[in-house]
Amino acid sequence: MSLYEAVQLIENGQTEKGLELLKKSLKSANDEEKYEAALLFQSLGLIEDAKTIIEDLVYLYDDDDDLKIMYAEILLDLDLEDEALEILLAINEDSENRVQALLLMADLYQVQGLDEVAEQKLFEAKRILPNEPVVDFALGEYYFSKYDYKKAIPYYEKLSNLDIEVNGVNKDLRLAECLSAEGEWEDAITFYEKGIQHTKDFHTLLGYGITLFQAERYLACIPVFEEAIFFDPEYLVAHLWLSKAFDLEGQYQEGYEILQKALLVDETNVECLLSAAKLARKLKNLDTSKKHLQEALIYDPSLIEAVQLLVGILFEEEDFDEIIGTIDLAIEHGASDPHFNWDLGKAYYGIENYELALKQYRLAYNDFNQEISFLKEYGDLLFEEGLIQEAKEIYSKLVDDEYLQEEVQERLDRINEIL
Repeated sequence: MSLYEAVQLIENGQTEKGLELLKKSLKSANDEEKYEAALLFQSLGLIEDAKTIIEDLVYLYDDDDDLKIMYAEILLDLDLEDEALEILLAINEDSENRVQALLLMADLYQVQGLDEVAEQKLFEAKRILPNEPVVDFALGEYYFSKYDYKKAIPYYEKLSNLDIEVNGVNKDLRLAECLSAEGEWEDAITFYEKGIQHTKDFHTLLGYGITLFQAERYLACIPVFEEAIFFDPEYLVAHLWLSKAFDLEGQYQEGYEILQKALLVDETNVECLLSAAKLARKLKNLDTSKKHLQEALIYDPSLIEAVQLLVGILFEEEDFDEIIGTIDLAIEHGASDPHFNWDLGKAYYGIENYELALKQYRLAYNDFNQEISFLKEYGDLLFEEGLIQEAKEIYSKLVDDEYLQEEVQERLDRINEIL
């Protein structure tokens, strides 16, 4: 058989010619050569060709568990789960391949949503080989996939000092992710620093940067986020984290510029627009902040934080009509916030529509009846509208406030004279 020649052709980039030679040679190949050919087909992703060979060999060598394991892997790759399970169950409990069969069964059951059964198979493998790193890794991966990081950590920790790699997964980064998810920032950083020496990609750098950020190492996370952006400048989550880091370091201009770059990628990203608005305000550029907030609300009129920030600016500008329009639009789009009633009350008061102002203050009362400033505004409005008894009830709630006590008492004395 010209297996060697076929391999050489494939390695030299002449894949089509190499496969043609390989398939021709199979007609006269012995079983060992067929097995080697199946391995080659499997490595090239030609799973159906590998299956055709291996299923014949499994039939011929029924007692060869290595062949059964390979056949089961191929069947799983082809999503033939029932057939794969049948093969795996045929492997005897005293077989040297039992643990490998159990690990494959665990994967299969997990895919089928039978998590408890999958976990049982993993523990069975652990009982057979209690110190086998591949089993510990499988248990770690199982819990990692279930977001049960606390349970995954001890299994990854057992691997941390071993010079092994399973399925191309960086064990140090897995442990770092788990520790970070559990809030163990400093320990996670240690393993990120180890793992990143071997694996550096956007996901890794983003996780590392976020962990540094959570550990309040803002200066340290800045270059990490910058490198993450270099890897993938179109995934804007790194821009947002980087801008937060600059913000907390008081570098508002740098943070704002990062968000401007993000908005060149996606001008409709409301998170970037909202963050840019906040930084523009810190840079004392009120018009720019207002512009970003208005843009954010074009794309999401119900974004409550943007509404609140814009309304704050509009109150400073005394643009009461715009406040009413902004809040009404947010409500039309399903937004709900107790402050809307209070803000509408103040805005209607600003345009001297006292009837609607009073209506909004009444609606807001249940949410803000312990808020001193609200009660003062509400009491004053009631008094101005001649609702003396109601005003008295509201003012009575303020008589113990040290800052308003004198003013409120004078108003109550006046009310008592009227009554």
